[in-house]
Amino acid sequence: MISRQITPPTIQKFIIPTEKGSKSFVSHEVGIKCMLHGSLIHLMLSLLKIKNIALIDELSLEFGAGLNLLTGETGSGKSIIVDSLGALTGERVSSDLIKDGEASSLIEGQFLFDGLPELKVLLDESGIETGRGRELELIVRREISSGGRNRVFINNQLVTQAFLKKIGIFLADIHGQGEQTTLLKPANQLEILDQYAGVEAERREIAVKYEAMRQIRSELEALNEDEAQKLQLIDILKFQINEISALNLETGEDELLEEEKKRLNNAEKLSTLTRESYALLYDNEDAVTADLERVARRISELSEYDSKFDEYTEGLESARAVLEDLAYTLRDFGASVEYSPARLEEIENRLAEISRVKRKYGGSVEMVLGHLTDSKQRLENIETAGIREKELQERLVKLRQEYTSAAEDLHDKRVEAAKDFKQEVEKNLEGVALENAKFDVVFADRN
Repeated sequence: MISRQITPPTIQKFIIPTEKGSKSFVSHEVGIKCMLHGSLIHLMLSLLKIKNIALIDELSLEFGAGLNLLTGETGSGKSIIVDSLGALTGERVSSDLIKDGEASSLIEGQFLFDGLPELKVLLDESGIETGRGRELELIVRREISSGGRNRVFINNQLVTQAFLKKIGIFLADIHGQGEQTTLLKPANQLEILDQYAGVEAERREIAVKYEAMRQIRSELEALNEDEAQKLQLIDILKFQINEISALNLETGEDELLEEEKKRLNNAEKLSTLTRESYALLYDNEDAVTADLERVARRISELSEYDSKFDEYTEGLESARAVLEDLAYTLRDFGASVEYSPARLEEIENRLAEISRVKRKYGGSVEMVLGHLTDSKQRLENIETAGIREKELQERLVKLRQEYTSAAEDLHDKRVEAAKDFKQEVEKNLEGVALENAKFDVVFADRN
C-alpha cells in the first residue's frame, strides 16, 4: 500500500481507490461549510491505528494536512481503512470484522482540531478533557471482542456508541462511488442552495401557504360534486335527522329505562324486601331503632358518672338518625313499587327503538346524538354551499396573492445568494487543483 501527500488545500481529504470504485472521506463536513463562509475552523485526522481487523494484523498510518491518497492492489485492505474510520465516527461494527483466530480487535484514531465550539461544548459537558491550547486533541478508541461486547473510549474515558455517533458528525464524512449523483436531483440542488442562503424560514412559510391553498381547492372540489349525488345525499341526511330527532333521545336514557325495567320485573320481590326491612328497622316492637334509642339513653346515664362515655353519645345519635332516614326511604320506596304490565311494555318498546338507532348510528345514545349533530352540520353545509363557495374563492385569491409575493421574495434571495455561492465554490475548487473549473447556478423558468 502506498501513501502519498500532495500540496495541502484548506481542508484534509482522503481518496482511496477500491475494487468497487473510489471512496473518500473528508475531515470534516462542518469544515467545508465553514470554509465556504471564510471561517478558520480546522480538523485533521493525524493518526489511525488498526489491529486484528479482517486481513490486517496491525497497521499504523500517519496523515498530513491536505489531500492524502492511499492506493494499492485489489484485496490489499483499502476498504478496511474506510470501514475502520467509519467505526470511529459511531457506525455499528460487527464481531465478524475481527481477524480469524483472534479474540478481539482495536481501532484507534487521533484527531487534532481548533475551533468547532459545538464539538468542544459536547465534550466539556461529558467531562472529556481535550487540552487547553489552541490546537485540541481527540483520541477515539474502539475495542471489539468476539463475544459481541464493544467498548468506546474518547481520551481514555468510557463513552456510549450513541455519544460517539453524536460527535462523529464533526469528525468525518465518508463518501462512496455514485453518492455524488444525488447532486443531479433538482430538489437536492435547491436544498443545498437554500441552506447556503439561510432561507429555511421563508420555505416553511411558503409551504404553509401552499398547503392552505391545497385544502381550499379540495373543499371547493367537494362542493362542486355532481348535482345528482348532492341531492341524493341531502335526502339521506334528512331521513337520518328526522329518524333520530323523532325519538327525542336524552343522554343516559337507556340506562335509566333498564333500571326501571329491572324493578318492574322484580316488583313482588322488591315489595317483600322493603316491607321486611322497614319492619325490622322501625315498625316492630323490637325494631333496631327502638333498641338503639334505649341503648343511647343508658349510655347517656353512664356518661354522668364517667366522662369517657361522652364521646359515644353523639355517635349513637348519628346512627339512630341514619337508620330512621333509611326506614323512611324504605317505606316510601315500598309504596312506589307497583307492577304495571302497561308501563313494562312501554319501556320495552322504547328500549327497542333506542337499540335500533344505536345499531345504525353508533353503539351508544351519545354516539347517536353525535351523528345527529354531524348530519345537521353536513346538511347545512350542502344547503349553504353557494355562500361557502364564495367565501372559499375569496380566501383562495388572497392566499394566492400572498403565496406569489412570498415566492417571488424567496426567488430573489436565492438568485442573490447564488452569485456568492458560485464564487465560493469556484474558489474552493482551485484548492483541489481545479483552477479552470466553472460552476454556475441556473434558474429555469417554468412559466
